[in-house]
Amino acid sequence: MIMLVIMVVGTVAILVSTLNSSALQIARDKTTADALAKAKDALVGYAASNATRPGELPCPDLNNDGVQDACASPNLVGWLPWKTLGLPELRDANGDHLWYAVSDAFRPGSTAALTSDTPSAYPASVLSLKDGVSGTQIENNVVAIVFSPGTPLGQTRSLNDNNASASLPNYLEGDNANLDMTFQTANDKVIPLPTPAVNDRPLTIGKDSLLLVVETRIARDAKKCLDDYAALSAGKYPWAAPVSDATYTSTSGTYFGRIPAAPSTSGGPLTPTISALLAAQSQLSSVQTALNAYAANPNATNTSNLLNAALTLISMKSNPLFTSTVSNAVDNAGDGARNLANGAGSTVSSVNNVIASANSVINTALNNAGYTSGDPAMASSWAAVPSCNALFTAPYWVNWQSEVFYQVANGFQPNSTASCGSCLSITGSGNPAAGSGTYRAAVAVARQPLAGQWPRNFSSDASYLEGINRHATAPSTAFVAYSPSDTANYANVNDLVLCLDGRMNCQ
Repeated sequence: MIMLVIMVVGTVAILVSTLNSSALQIARDKTTADALAKAKDALVGYAASNATRPGELPCPDLNNDGVQDACASPNLVGWLPWKTLGLPELRDANGDHLWYAVSDAFRPGSTAALTSDTPSAYPASVLSLKDGVSGTQIENNVVAIVFSPGTPLGQTRSLNDNNASASLPNYLEGDNANLDMTFQTANDKVIPLPTPAVNDRPLTIGKDSLLLVVETRIARDAKKCLDDYAALSAGKYPWAAPVSDATYTSTSGTYFGRIPAAPSTSGGPLTPTISALLAAQSQLSSVQTALNAYAANPNATNTSNLLNAALTLISMKSNPLFTSTVSNAVDNAGDGARNLANGAGSTVSSVNNVIASANSVINTALNNAGYTSGDPAMASSWAAVPSCNALFTAPYWVNWQSEVFYQVANGFQPNSTASCGSCLSITGSGNPAAGSGTYRAAVAVARQPLAGQWPRNFSSDASYLEGINRHATAPSTAFVAYSPSDTANYANVNDLVLCLDGRMNCQ
């Protein structure tokens, strides 16, 4: 009986010890996992909210003070810059600061244009992760990795370590301790133990998880601009720029294309000729204003203003885009005003007549070119809308504008009644809004290129969008969007499509 009691007590003691050890290990693993997850979330949030280069990640902390330091290849591995990320001081279960590696294309100071195309455009820049046991690659297109260095494996560490390059082998092992782009998982539980043994715990940030957030930010920036514009424009949206137009010129009758560099609310295209005619007409208006002031009081200031306005108008007569009729009309109006200012025989009445005649000639030329006046209910410039002005002057927009497509519904275009003639629809598992067929406009962001879309062909929407979203090649009012979790459909159509309806259902 005594022996039996001793055996039972011993067994219980061993069991309790094992359970305590397991519980302790579980707690340690949770501490490390929580720290890694917080770091990853902060890095993705930092990249998505970057004001000048969305998608940019911080450089590593190279002196262990929690702040990012200037970095360039190959020094792209160091401590996690937790202060830069606005985090509390993160440590793993062993009490060590986390380590961090970043892709060269995504670091500050990189010349890479950060867009959906970056991994395709800079394939040599991304990181990869391989299995520490088999050596096979298990993840590529990684843009950053956060590491818990784990307990020391015969390494010497100090709280005073402040040189990432020198300290790296004392925290990370194997491929993780090399300043290159290939990293590995742990292998310290394998028997027999490999050489070198690695107990680092990595958490990767893949291109998908980062760019999905950045693309959503870009789409929402564009959506806000267009909805804010419509709020100032009787609920109506401008014409799009044709897909093939590298100048992003808003063109009448273009319902689908890219977001234009300037919003056209006219019934005609803003071609170079029309733009030149409108500029001449604007200068005629300046001459008329100066003439009216001169007629009221022919003092030295008003005389000088009339002369300067006349000379500017005369300088426009030689524009090669003008017909001889237009050039002569512009010249006659300028000459009449110049002669009046110089006391050379013209009268106020005669100058008024030649200005009116020139305006008539220019209006005829504008009509012949297919131009009609703009919708007076709509804003004539993006600058009138703060969110649009911020978007189109942002440094990143020049890189993203080719990736963002836009369509206005028939019924909400310039000179319309702002009522649905043929509203847009968005279906699919990735449509976040209610009311799938009542949209006034839509924004579509081309995500990472699928098979056959790289390299991009700027003039073809099929090089950016998929399926029924290719509206330039197959005119339609229907869009489809799928959630990344809908893997079967998302593999074939990965466009991000957001609806616009004056924020009634599309928030």
